[in-house]
Amino acid sequence: MLDGGWSPVCAHAVRPNLVGRTNVLKISATDVQERSKTCAMGGALKVRPDVKSPDWQRRWDDSHPFLLGTIREVACAIHNDPRVDTWHGLQEVIKERLDPLPLHPAIRRYVEHAIAGYLEAHDALSSDTPGLQFRCFDPKVFPEPGGTLWVWGPLYEDTAGVREVRKMRLGTVRDKPPTPDPWTAVAAHVAGLLRPAQKISRIRVVEIGLNDSSFQVLFDGSTEDARSTFTSIALPDLKKITGGHTFHPGSFCKDCKIAGCCGALERLDGFLGQSTLGFATRSVSARDIELYETCPAQWFITRSQHLPRQNSTSPASQRGRLVHDWMARAHSRSVQCTAQDIGEFDDPNSFTSSISRDDYAEIQPFLAQHVEICPVRDEVNIISIESPLYGYDASADVVVASAPDMIFVDADKSLVIRETKTTRREMPQDNAEAFDQFFAAAWLLNLFASGYRGPYQSSSARLQLEVITADASRVFEWDLKDAGVLRMAQKEVRQRAKPWHRDATWAATPGGHCTWCPVKGWCPEAESNDEISTVME
Repeated sequence: MLDGGWSPVCAHAVRPNLVGRTNVLKISATDVQERSKTCAMGGALKVRPDVKSPDWQRRWDDSHPFLLGTIREVACAIHNDPRVDTWHGLQEVIKERLDPLPLHPAIRRYVEHAIAGYLEAHDALSSDTPGLQFRCFDPKVFPEPGGTLWVWGPLYEDTAGVREVRKMRLGTVRDKPPTPDPWTAVAAHVAGLLRPAQKISRIRVVEIGLNDSSFQVLFDGSTEDARSTFTSIALPDLKKITGGHTFHPGSFCKDCKIAGCCGALERLDGFLGQSTLGFATRSVSARDIELYETCPAQWFITRSQHLPRQNSTSPASQRGRLVHDWMARAHSRSVQCTAQDIGEFDDPNSFTSSISRDDYAEIQPFLAQHVEICPVRDEVNIISIESPLYGYDASADVVVASAPDMIFVDADKSLVIRETKTTRREMPQDNAEAFDQFFAAAWLLNLFASGYRGPYQSSSARLQLEVITADASRVFEWDLKDAGVLRMAQKEVRQRAKPWHRDATWAATPGGHCTWCPVKGWCPEAESNDEISTVME
């Protein structure tokens, strides 16, 4: 049932810098759901808790309680408290439980809301299956020696043989898949195997949306149904994870136990220019730094805690995203953009299938300006388009994420990194002004200052910053062999990253940006110059 095999290829790849028992497996429903689609080696190591690197250990931030853990601990502890029968009593109980915890003000507001949402969903579910009582968190079974299969979540049961595992989501329930997904299949199977299992007649897996008290039944069947569903849906992914041996850097690197010594990550020691380690192993991008500078609380709420968001985006961000999406599709043809590509909205050759008429009207002038300076030509060899690049800065203990809009080899055999920015501000007058206005320039220049040499070895390389307004376009360029330019980029990144790197409180800085903040409904300090709803989509 559990595949404990450690493939020879995997063993050859990792044993020089890993120690521990490879035959001890601990596999969660979340592992099976997510890890089969990410880095194979990261997944194989994640489910082997005893395997570690003697060279590096990930550091966790324990200054803030685990969000979902806090919600479920409180919610399940107060099921039988008679005070929860009234709204005022419920608020009293929640406050009593949360007061001792060091919660960020915005997180506290969400947690209060989520606990009440969970209890509301619990009441509705109890009317469908009366008699359910909370039994335990994180049920575990041991189908093979050295193997543990488990699911993160609360388990309920009644005396009539019904067991129910609940999946908690920070927002609302998702669209129900036509067949159970791997998480559901593992959860149902674990519930069926958990002792005592002799009298279990019915197994349910339920998903609860904490933001709006929504819920839906993902699985409802017998133990036999659960076993067959697990075998057909989850077991193939489980075997894929346990036997994984290839590397694929991605967003999961920040949580990986070998990120600091993984050969698949670019070595970018000193990238952030920080002399000391931060509070924990983190990941960062240029956009993270810019978001933090706008409001540390917004960075923490969205990038670290992932609270539900409003559908609120600034016009500049929306315009930039639409332009980049259009250009990525157009450039994937390896054909230079022309005026015909940005014709009328209904023109099938203008890449408008996923854009509304109003959005197209907004970005069309910017696309017209791009056509004048599109870099794609017959003699250009495109290497990547918006492909993420991940590296590790050992001095700061930070995974560095970048995603250049385009990397290509030009006609003169030079490696070119091209970044595109749209703006309604005045066009920068020169390189210095463009550098100051767009942090992406310093960030990408600093890649080379930190040792990155790209996927194409060339004696020459340069960074191009394409700036587009509604009525003008210009390309600013820096030679990546210019030591003065690289030192300037290093200084810019060091100074702007320092506050983020040393922060652990994430205080809000209210201002006009609150208008577009997607999580302003949770922030007690958000400026409310318009009506803010506390229940967000």
